[in-house]
Amino acid sequence: MEKNTKLVLTIVLLILVVVIIIQNTDPVNLILLFWGFEASLIILLILVFLIGLIIGYTLPKIAKSRIDKNLSENT
Repeated sequence: MEKNTKLVLTIVLLILVVVIIIQNTDPVNLILLFWGFEASLIILLILVFLIGLIIGYTLPKIAKSRIDKNLSENT
């Protein structure tokens, strides 16, 4: 049951993200410290979404490996 709920929530969130990205296509100016450029908001939203996916996937894996390493050193 838990896997089905997780799958449904993932699909709903993915659809929501796609709708938000598709509706925001205007060009925007992005300034990072001394560097600035103009890009389509859709590209920036996709980039931020992908960065979030990567961070959300890797951080729990790193935390779990550290916990497993600490447990194996203590036994």
